[in-house]
Amino acid sequence: MKTRTIHLNDGWRVTEVASPSASPTTKIPWLPASVPGSLHTDLLAAGVIPHPYERMHERDVAWVDEASWVYEKTFQVNTPVSSETFLKFDGLDTIASISLNGEVIGETDNMFIAHEFKVGDKLKCGPGVAGFNTLTVTFSSALDVGRKRMAEYQAANPNTPAPDWFMFAPRAFVRKSQYMYGWDWGPELLSCGLWQSVSLVEVETARLLHWKHTVAFRDDQTAEVTFTATVHRSAAHSTVPLKLSAEFIRVGNEEVAHADTLPQPAYVVIPNEAGESEVSVTLSVENPRLWWPNRHNPEAVAIHPDLYTVDLVILDEHVVDQLTAKIGLRTIELVQDEDEDQKGRGFKFRINGEDIFAKGANWIPADSFPGTLENQSGRTSEDLQDSDSRVYNLIWAACDAGYNMLRVWGGGIYESDHFYELCDEHGILVWQDFAFACAFYPETEVYAENVRKEAVGAVRRLRNHASLCLWCGNNENNMFWEQANPQFLGNSLYLDVLPKVVSKEDPNTQYWISSPYGGEDPNSPDFGDRHNWDVWHGVGDWVNYAADNSRFVSEFGFASSCGLNAWETCLSEEDKDPYSPVVKWHDKTRKGYDTYLGFTELHYPKINSFEDMVYYTQANQADALKFGIEHYRRLKGRCWGTLFWQFNDCWPVQSWSVVDSLGEPKAAYYASRSFFAPVLLSLVRTGNSVDIHLTNDRLAPLNAEITILLCTFNGEVLSSETISAEIAKNGTGAVGKFGLEAASGRESEVFVYAEMATAEGEDPVNNIMWLVEPKDLSLTEPEISIEIHDNDEDTLRIVISSTHFCPYVWLSTDGVETEFEDNFFHLLPEKPLEVLVAVNDDITTPEELEELLNIRSMSHVQ
Repeated sequence: MKTRTIHLNDGWRVTEVASPSASPTTKIPWLPASVPGSLHTDLLAAGVIPHPYERMHERDVAWVDEASWVYEKTFQVNTPVSSETFLKFDGLDTIASISLNGEVIGETDNMFIAHEFKVGDKLKCGPGVAGFNTLTVTFSSALDVGRKRMAEYQAANPNTPAPDWFMFAPRAFVRKSQYMYGWDWGPELLSCGLWQSVSLVEVETARLLHWKHTVAFRDDQTAEVTFTATVHRSAAHSTVPLKLSAEFIRVGNEEVAHADTLPQPAYVVIPNEAGESEVSVTLSVENPRLWWPNRHNPEAVAIHPDLYTVDLVILDEHVVDQLTAKIGLRTIELVQDEDEDQKGRGFKFRINGEDIFAKGANWIPADSFPGTLENQSGRTSEDLQDSDSRVYNLIWAACDAGYNMLRVWGGGIYESDHFYELCDEHGILVWQDFAFACAFYPETEVYAENVRKEAVGAVRRLRNHASLCLWCGNNENNMFWEQANPQFLGNSLYLDVLPKVVSKEDPNTQYWISSPYGGEDPNSPDFGDRHNWDVWHGVGDWVNYAADNSRFVSEFGFASSCGLNAWETCLSEEDKDPYSPVVKWHDKTRKGYDTYLGFTELHYPKINSFEDMVYYTQANQADALKFGIEHYRRLKGRCWGTLFWQFNDCWPVQSWSVVDSLGEPKAAYYASRSFFAPVLLSLVRTGNSVDIHLTNDRLAPLNAEITILLCTFNGEVLSSETISAEIAKNGTGAVGKFGLEAASGRESEVFVYAEMATAEGEDPVNNIMWLVEPKDLSLTEPEISIEIHDNDEDTLRIVISSTHFCPYVWLSTDGVETEFEDNFFHLLPEKPLEVLVAVNDDITTPEELEELLNIRSMSHVQ
């Protein structure tokens, strides 16, 4: 290999330059630092600050973001290096000056850009002290710089919008992840630092800078895949004969002989000239195996879609540089057909010629300090089965529950390579926002050029992923401008800068101006995608989702508490009260705390304890999302997607997430496994009857037999009916009615249960409805029996049964993070249910699980 990379992640030290709250006599001394990481985690590890997530320490560490900071390390280069040697920073957060051996070699002003500096003639090389080099990175306070830039901009542009703590604020003037400035689910922790890796890259002959591929399907039997690579040659070796080789080495997880389904390698000569050149090479794949979203492949039942592994290699007589990646062969279209009455226009994704109903959620960074997240790029799902990677666990959870799309929200980051590789492997489509959210951004040439470079880097890095389905200019900026503001600062970025970058760098992926967007009203239900916050921020009760007939709902949600274990990471014992100041601090919804809990108490009993708060808010959130998503899926044909807000969290908090900051699923996550299933059986009460609906996302027709029961909570069947139904492929419709006459006067004592017969080995398809609010159910204290058995080396098996109906059975273990296969389920009378439990360090035997297991339902606490 004739390129060499030397990682410089270890051995850094950090110190404070200046802080308004600290005098020179109290300056922090040099402390060890970890790279990648963040300033706050470095200070935390050194014992300088308390953990910002604990209690209300977020405000106690605010001084950190007012100061400037210096990171420094000394490293040795033993032997001479090529003049084509570069100092590479994969990510600097954010406003930094870089010095090598006392000489300033560059300045940076964008968290999202990888920076390189040519240092071949600046490095000291040799044995011992002669080869010692000192690298210094000085970070200015992003908060302070943003304030100054905003003041200067306003002075030069007196007609700008009025300052606003959120919509027009200092964060808009720094190209930094916006959620770090605080959001309605996240803390204000700006931080700074070397949030991604640092390395020396020596190029003796040449290197592959970036690449892209296009797929042309000539017929059903052939796909032509063209790889285009940009190669950088060193001046000293500009005439050395070089070629680029492209070769498929496997498909899926199978090693495949070339004589089978993969073509022979192809080569192209690289021009003999110094600097950058672009070359292309094409491979023809016979009988291509298509990449499909999760659970949509009509020809396979495998969880993971097919990916082709390609090697791109620069060669002379030997390997000069090499890249291995996985690609998917598929077509993706954003279809916007106009309605026959010309009063609206659709919005749906068509994959490999099939319309796909998007089922998923919005994704935010999995930590307030994203540099601390593992980036295990290039590793397979099998490699990561035992990993503690939060990102891996979250993507697997989305896949396991049937999600097929995640929207990477514009207030976060362009995620790690690891994230997109996992989405490729698990069939999760990615809607990718550019990093703009809920703000007006300055209109200057300097800012626009900074954004252009950012966009070019992001598009080049992500464009080859099979999962990428959309580039989106911003989050909610067009909607807010339309609603309230006379001047739309930043609009030129979304109408000119960003679409030009996408058109040039990734022309095969659709660009969408904003989310939401479409029609004269950017948040119209008749055009494009829509954010339905009319319920949470408006009428309040989730039953009002039924009034929405949007084409594609890319944001909507209902808040709930995180789990008990997440609370344990941030509360003291005295804080464990639903109305304590610390618990309220960890609610950033700004809704008004009584209003937030009041939304839950519309349906559930009064919250009298800390555990009540966790239990009832999570159950209510599950009901809210279930109600809304079942409604939107019944609108299939008009509505083609639901991406609720939000999938995950970045710290312990009460928010709209369905998986908390520890990665523990909430009740709504478990509910999503049913309401996002390929076949949905849903129930709608209309007067004194129930309408039975069947939604079929499979790409084949469905014939079904459905049984509907009206039962008392002790299991007595008051009435029943069995109906036959047929639904077309990818279709939905009402298939029958069920009368409620037998429930008259007993509505609080009964429930409706519907079940569709399924083939052996298939997941059950069923649904439950009660006829009064959960708080008004006349429940009987049940007798619950539990048996716990060994299942296999990785799991234990709980068999749970009850004499009476138990709604929302919540399994938990005292102080132990435990992975339950199912939870917050409804337990039918005399119908045992099995739940697998993953073994862990604290629970390895049935006896240990039995000792720790807690059971709660609406009718039972144990």
